[in-house]
Amino acid sequence: MQTLENLQRKIQTSQDLLSVVKTMKSLAAVNIRQYESAAAALDQYYVIVEKGWQALFRDRVHLPHSRTDKGAVCLVLGSDQGMCGQFNDVVLDMALAHADNLKSQGRTCSFWAAGERVLSGLEEGPGAEEFFSLPSSINGISEQMHRIVETFGQWQQEKNTAVLYIIHNRQEQKVMGYRPSLNRVLPLDREWLAEKKETPWPSRCIPMLGLPEMRLFDHLLRQYLFASFFRAFAQSMASENSARLAAMQSAEKNILEMKERLQGSYREVRQNLITSELFDIMSGFEAIMEG
Repeated sequence: MQTLENLQRKIQTSQDLLSVVKTMKSLAAVNIRQYESAAAALDQYYVIVEKGWQALFRDRVHLPHSRTDKGAVCLVLGSDQGMCGQFNDVVLDMALAHADNLKSQGRTCSFWAAGERVLSGLEEGPGAEEFFSLPSSINGISEQMHRIVETFGQWQQEKNTAVLYIIHNRQEQKVMGYRPSLNRVLPLDREWLAEKKETPWPSRCIPMLGLPEMRLFDHLLRQYLFASFFRAFAQSMASENSARLAAMQSAEKNILEMKERLQGSYREVRQNLITSELFDIMSGFEAIMEG
């Protein structure tokens, strides 16, 4: 049977754990709000960039560049910290499945990792050839985005790679949770061009280009890359904090149940000790009276 001192220590430990969990819940809730707002803003900005592509290619037949490389890069976004359930396992499963699909098509796939947990998962399997640390705030996303773009530019020149996918989690709109998402960022090929041409213009006002075509293409490409990477990071980090909030809510429930059981055991042991002491007093009193 456990002693009162042992039960008191366990109750105090559960109280300390509960305080940590509540703090993490608060931080996750605050982070969710800012990353959700950033992702929503980038969604709207991405739509504007798409309209720019439509305006540019409305009467254009060819793209400035067209490559058909067999090599591809999959950038997998995960988390640096744990306590977020199956968050990293979900994106890793999609990344490995997509790599198998590319291999069946006769194409090679190299993995890039963003996040310590995803990096550890990839090292247990195919490995990661590039690693990018996750930004600690919204402002840090732009810096990492420029690093990724520069690294991919080097791969284009040195390894003749032109296909880039981003695999990350994004929040579900209708239900509480997240799901993995696969987006091909580059190259801008014929299929991509056909999609822009087939998308109808939303109004009767025909857009006019105010810049030379190649200059406008370069501007739109930079904004397209910015919107694609920034939105992916914001969505991933929002869903990470959402997953951590759900995990902390489950942990809080378990800790409260454990604390309640410990307090019940404490009361039971304390009552048994009090009863035992009363019996000892009564026994002693009866012995004195008989004497």
